[in-house]
Amino acid sequence: MLLPTAHDVRVALARFADAVVTDERCPTTESARARENAAYTLCVMTGTTEATQAVAAADEILRLRAQNAPEPVRDRSRVAAMPTPAEVPLATAPAAAPSAEGITEAA
Repeated sequence: MLLPTAHDVRVALARFADAVVTDERCPTTESARARENAAYTLCVMTGTTEATQAVAAADEILRLRAQNAPEPVRDRSRVAAMPTPAEVPLATAPAAAPSAEGITEAA
């Protein structure tokens, strides 16, 4: 089975959670349909047949994706070479604006 991306799993989980909350707060035909659709999507994505199984499988997919994710590359030499705030000179005030002396208004 192909595993969905972590992003797709998170989106499906968020949609399902939102649909459940909406349906629990104010049950309507539309909210029930949205809940069923979100559960179905999650089930198809995870290869399960029930929403509770799908949520558990989605959590496992996210765990596996995080476990197999490559480590970010961090160049510590650049961080060490950066000046500390005390070493950075304060910005000087901008030059004063030119005075209006000698400017005449057009009539």
